[in-house]
Parts: sequence; C-alpha cells; structure tokens
Amino acid sequence: MRKHLLLLAGTAVAGFVLAHSARSDATKAGAVMTAEAPAQADSAAAREEFTAAMRRVSQRAAEPEDSEALRRYVIYDYLLAARLDRDLQLNPGEDLDARIDTFLRERGNQPVTRSLRNDWLSNLAVRQRWDWFLPRSTEVSTPALICARLAGRIATGDTQSVRAQALARWSQPQRQPPECDPVFAWLKQQGLLTPALAVERTRSALAADNARLAREFASDVPPDQAAPLLQWVRLLETPRPTLTALANTPTAPVEPEALVAGFDRLSRGDAAGAAALLPRLLERSDMTPAMRARLQRSAALGAAYGRDPTAVAAFEALPAEAVDGDVQEWRVRAALWAGNSARALGWIQQMPPTLAEQPRWRYWRARTLAASGQDEPAEALYSELADLRDFYGYLAADRLQHKYSLNAQPSPDDTRAQSILAAEPGLLRAHALFDCQMVDEAGVEWAVVVSGAAPPVKVQASRLAARWGWYAQSIATLAQTGEFDDVVLRYPRPYTEAVAAASKLAQLPPDWILAVMRQESLFRSDVVSRAGARGLMQMQPSTAAAVARRWHLPLPTESPSRPDPDVALGAAYLRELLDRYDGQLGPALAAYNAGSVPVARWLPAKPLEADVWIENIPYGETRNYVQRILEHIVAFAWVRDGDLPRITDLLPRVGTTASYAQAAPPTATSVPSPTAR
Repeated sequence: MRKHLLLLAGTAVAGFVLAHSARSDATKAGAVMTAEAPAQADSAAAREEFTAAMRRVSQRAAEPEDSEALRRYVIYDYLLAARLDRDLQLNPGEDLDARIDTFLRERGNQPVTRSLRNDWLSNLAVRQRWDWFLPRSTEVSTPALICARLAGRIATGDTQSVRAQALARWSQPQRQPPECDPVFAWLKQQGLLTPALAVERTRSALAADNARLAREFASDVPPDQAAPLLQWVRLLETPRPTLTALANTPTAPVEPEALVAGFDRLSRGDAAGAAALLPRLLERSDMTPAMRARLQRSAALGAAYGRDPTAVAAFEALPAEAVDGDVQEWRVRAALWAGNSARALGWIQQMPPTLAEQPRWRYWRARTLAASGQDEPAEALYSELADLRDFYGYLAADRLQHKYSLNAQPSPDDTRAQSILAAEPGLLRAHALFDCQMVDEAGVEWAVVVSGAAPPVKVQASRLAARWGWYAQSIATLAQTGEFDDVVLRYPRPYTEAVAAASKLAQLPPDWILAVMRQESLFRSDVVSRAGARGLMQMQPSTAAAVARRWHLPLPTESPSRPDPDVALGAAYLRELLDRYDGQLGPALAAYNAGSVPVARWLPAKPLEADVWIENIPYGETRNYVQRILEHIVAFAWVRDGDLPRITDLLPRVGTTASYAQAAPPTATSVPSPTAR
C-alpha cells in the first residue's frame, strides 16, 4: 500500500483504486467494512480495555492478564511499548535491554518504536552502556542523543573524527542539553576551545539577539576581549541607559552592529525614547552613512509600530537605501493611521509588483483612490477584489454593497478510495489511536501513510479523517492539496452541545465561538501551545481559573473528552473582552490573542475606522488572527446556510482609551452568574 501511495504523484484517484483491483471481492468487502469501523466485533471492548491498561501503566498499578481481544487490538503494540518504557524507568537492566531490542527489531521503523527507542537510547547513555548504545544510535537526530553519541565515542577512544562534530555543536548559538556537558568538558581539556572560537560563539549568540546566552558564552572569552561583547549584551538587555551613555560620550567606542542592534531594540519598545536619542547618536564621530540610514530606519519603524504622529515624517526623511519591504509596508500603514490618504497612495504606487498585487495593498489602493476622489478606478479595484474569499475581498464587497462570493466547490467524494485508505494498516492504527485520544501518535501514523500521496488521494484522506471526527487532520491534509474551495469540509461544526451551551451562557453567536476555536486549536481539545495555553479555546490556566471564579463555572479539566468547560470558559472570556471594549469585536479579538495590555497601547487618540486600526496592529500574528477569525465567522454562517454577516457591520469605528475606560475590568461581582444570564 505504501508504495502505491508514493507512486501516485500526478495520478487520479481512479488509478489509486485500480492499483488495488487485484484484491478479491471478499477482501474489498472487508476493506469497505473496515472504513466504517474496525473489523473486530469486540473493538469497543478492546478499546476500553486498552485505555484502562494504558492508564494503569501511567499509574504504575498492578495489571491483570490481557484478554485475547486486547492482544488482537490493532494498537496493542503501543501498550507493549508503554510497558517497556515504564519498566525502563523503574528497573533498567540487561534483560530488559534485550526485550526492548527484540521489540524494536521486530517492528523495524514503525511509528510505535520512535518514543521507546529514544527513551531507551537516553537510558543507555545515562548508564554508559556504549556497547548497546553506539551500534543503535547511528541515525539519532535530537541534540541530547547527538551529544550522547559523541560522549560515547569519546569514552570508547574514537576521538579523531569527533572533534569537528563536537566543536560544531559547541559553536551553535543556542542552549545545549546537559548531555552535551561532558563533550564540551572534553573539548576544553583537549585545549580545543580557543579564545577566538569563544569570541565567535558569543558573536553568533548576539547576532541571534540572544543576550542571555551571549552573556553566558562571554564567560569563556578572555577579559581583554570580552568588553565590546558585554557592551553589546547591555545594549540588548538595557538599551536606553546604554545608548544614553553612548550619546552623552560620543567618543566612547562601540561596535556598529551592536549600536544598531541596541537602537533597534529600543525603537521597538520605546519609540519616543529612541527618537529623542537619535539626533545625538547621529552626531557621533564614528557614524557612517550606512549606520545613519539603519538607525533612521529603526526609528521610523518604531514610530510606526507605536502609532506615533511623527512616523510619516520619519519615513519621508529616509534615504533610498534604507527602504526595504518592511519600510514599504509600514510607511503606508503609518500614513493610513495619520489619515494621509495621498501619501499612502503614493507609497503604495511605489511598491514593487510582488507586493502591490497582494489583496491587502490592492484594497488599500482602492481605499486611498476613493479618498482622493478617484471613484472610478477605486470601484474597478473593489470589483476585482470582491470575488475573493478573504478579509479584503469581503471589505471590498462591502464598499460596493455586493453579496459575498465564497466560490465554494465541493471536493470529490470517492467512498471506495476512502475504504481502501481506511484498510491500510497505518491508518487502521491512526484511527484507533485517535479514538483512544492518543492524537500525536495518531498523527505520526497518518503522516507515514499519507504524506507522500498524490493530491487526489490526500483529498479522500481528508474526507476520511472528517468522517472519523478528526477535524484538525482533515483540514490540514486538505490544505496540503491546495483544495481551499471545499468550504463545507474546511468548516465543520463539532462540539454542538458545548458550543450551544456556551453561546447561551455568554450571549455570543455560535459562529463566533466556532471561529475562535478553529483559529486557536483547529478543534483539537488536547493541544497545548508553547506558551502553555490549553484546549479548544487555548486559554492560559491562570486566565481560565480567574474566568471560572468570576462566572461560577467549573475549572477546566485535563480530559480532552470533556470540552464543555473549556468552550464555556473561552466564550465567557470573549464576552468579558467585548464588554471591556464596548462591544468592539476587533479589539476584543486582538486582546484574546495578545492580551489587554498591548491592546491598550494600540488604541487611537480619536475614533478610527476599524480596517485602518486592524491594519496597524504591530504584531503580525495578532493582525492575521483578527482577520482570519472574521473570515471564519462568514464561512461558518455560509455552511449553516444562514444570513452572512457583513464584515463592516462587525467592525464599527474603534474607540479611544478614554472611551473604554468606563468599562472596568470584570470582577467577581460584576459578572452575572450563569443563572442570571
């Protein structure tokens, strides 16, 4: 099956199905049955037994004998691997090593071996069982295991070819795991860590703007060479006082790259402070034309990010060599914020075609043309955009009072191809793992089978995942094919009861809740972000707990099978933000993503059109987030065949900080209880 999928590039689904035509009718019938549910009649009981057994493994509890149904269960190997991993943590030894080795060899490179293999190799390295570790670690890829392999080769006398690899690892501008410490100690003992290499390593960390790591690396630099590097560190850590000292003492030495890096850091966080220091810094005797241009560029961008009234003038004063892609975009945004349509239009017209032809800048060209009284060319641009299924297309349609065009086209639905896919052993395991809420493991099994398939096959795989209720995988797989017109498949409506209850609780349209959920988690209830946000609505645990107290709701649960508290808390929090911003959806969504403190800095001095305000959100992630959720709201309304909301109706003018000051942050007594709502 795998070879068929890998050879399908450019072929139709029909070819995929024909590749399996040699199977007997009975086998085909079995495959069709498998597409609906595992062939074993006792699969539900086996799944329950499997889940209970995995729970006992995590709790290190006593285990009864496995039933025959459990041993036949398609993901039984995952239970065996979990038991071996548990035993490895409790009582490692040569007998267990042999059992693990046999398990791994018998299953080759199947996904079930990956986690166990890494854990076993790590354990072997800790025990310094290099006789077992080294022959089995030739293809390790994690930094910890790479360093463990280097340490093993050093310990066994294989040092000649290790030097270059160990030095390359030591030189990387990132923190290395503890497993690297013995390797680095060996390098130092061998006298290979020269001052020149220590300087180069520190500079690499500084170039990556990692001041903390650079300070740590600088401890290996001789004191007489460390001073300029530590000055660079200070410019990144405390830019304002360090730059002030350099402005006050213009003869004080500083490396050009360090000065530019520190000024750029200050401009992003304190545009006014950077602007105040700029004239004196430009008077330094070591100021070159190139440095001058870079400092002016940083100051102009900082002013734009901070919505400073001086931003337009700062951009106008930039020399041509300082104008890059960021400047080309942000000077237009600054002009829009200032209400200078003529200047914005002029700068849009100076954009290179690759930038100017983006829907974003075509829309703003139309807006600025209309503001300049050039209605006919503006309407022509709006007409071109109005057929697009995106934020700017909807805004253009609103300008013309046209109906939205979602250009929805269903993708082919080939149930026979889906049945064949579902019978593939890797997807049988993926389905069972998903049903057991082992979604990460299911994703690996899925990728092994589907990643190399041709687009038509991936479309059928996307439909298959949707039938299983695995919406995140369905949407992601469909996106890989570029099949974006199947709006129904891309916008499922899961968690119906939880969404309805949350909608009633928070007095929010269900489409809004679904839109946030789709953007935040892609309907994965188990997902945890790098920042620690959890669940379908991606809330920080502390925020979720505070909202739960204010709304008298249950605390969020760790169980992904219980989405109700998670959805309710996210909806309640969005309600609070809407109340804080006087019903303004744009600022509320921005605060949901970035927090209320940044949004308070972003509010205008006087009421501003919402599309201009959104365009000037300085965090690209947050700007995209707000726009995508508004697109999702329209799509969810279309899928349920409801009246499509107009984007401009959802986005009245954004108020000022003073206008929102009347809405105090919610307290335990200011939010009605669920029964009162």
